[in-house]
Amino acid sequence: MRKPLLALALAASASLLLASCAMPADDPNFGKPSSGASGAAGGGTADEMVAAATAAPTSIGVDAPLAAAPTPGAVIIGLSDGTESSTLLNASMSAAAEALGWTFEVIEGADTIEGATAAFDEAVAKAPAGIHINGAFVDYLTDGLAAATAAGIPVVCTECMVDPLDALKDTSIVGRTEVEDWGRLMGAFVQMNNANQDAVIEMVALGTPAPTQFDQGLQAAMMDYCEPCSTNENFLDPLDPTMLPLDVATLALQLNPTATWLSYAPGSLSVDAQEAITAAAMPDAAVKVIGMGASPVNLAALQDGTAAAFTGYPIPLVGWRVIDQLARIIGGEEPVIAPLPTQLLTAESVASAAVDADGNYIAVADFEAQFKALWGVK
Repeated sequence: MRKPLLALALAASASLLLASCAMPADDPNFGKPSSGASGAAGGGTADEMVAAATAAPTSIGVDAPLAAAPTPGAVIIGLSDGTESSTLLNASMSAAAEALGWTFEVIEGADTIEGATAAFDEAVAKAPAGIHINGAFVDYLTDGLAAATAAGIPVVCTECMVDPLDALKDTSIVGRTEVEDWGRLMGAFVQMNNANQDAVIEMVALGTPAPTQFDQGLQAAMMDYCEPCSTNENFLDPLDPTMLPLDVATLALQLNPTATWLSYAPGSLSVDAQEAITAAAMPDAAVKVIGMGASPVNLAALQDGTAAAFTGYPIPLVGWRVIDQLARIIGGEEPVIAPLPTQLLTAESVASAAVDADGNYIAVADFEAQFKALWGVK
């Protein structure tokens, strides 16, 4: 059941006042001289960052072969929160595990704090060779991770904004640095494509660690590139299914009719973006849609001109990357820290983007073959 818009308005108004991060007036760095430098690691102007990020990648980003062939028969467990992205990631990990002669099992129900805790405890009890988790509820898995440490079970976490510790062997894949850099890149795109000097960005984000980190990167880049610009965060409670992106975005635009950009993290939340812009009675083409991680719907929106830009998040490739990392860890090697292949997807660059048969962004067309070559399998 949809939550009445009036009730949502009261809650979201409080969120805008209390839980948002408005910039620049509320930012402690406002007024400091801008470095004019990079909005992301590596330096460069906004134009240079965007230009470097639009090319389609050709490499999976990992080039070190496994030191030894993995022993067949290992069982890997992945937790699922039931979302499309989680289902896609688990299917990809299953295919990668099969290529190594391993078995991949899924434990459902990790869509709440209690559910994630119970699912992780169940996974540890099965004594697998490795476990994959998403970072949404990692802060609540303290006891389970301690049990995994005691049992010698390695855990790889994607979308984790914390450092590796004990059983948590790797958090670099879609980790803090990577996600923040995606946000910084989007900030560079906004600055490069802003019709006037004062961009006003309303950000709609799922209230979990990765989307929050993306927003922080976007805000940091805007501070570097455009101090007069402003941003405002509007969080969706991941545990409240009645809090709808359409209602939150509509209200945000109604409360801030000067907005020129509407950012979504993750991008899959933006399916009703144009409806929100219309419902808020914004002028045609007054608000451009951007976001983190392009779903097939987002790719279509880029192609038909109803969205401006999304960072690429190659979920199928990520699944193989997780299995590659576990193969290294289980084999006694150090995990490989390397950024994912991706690109800034726009109306122009989307034409060269590699996608699978279902329209999912995969970054590198032959990524499976590249991983198999590193693993020494066919």
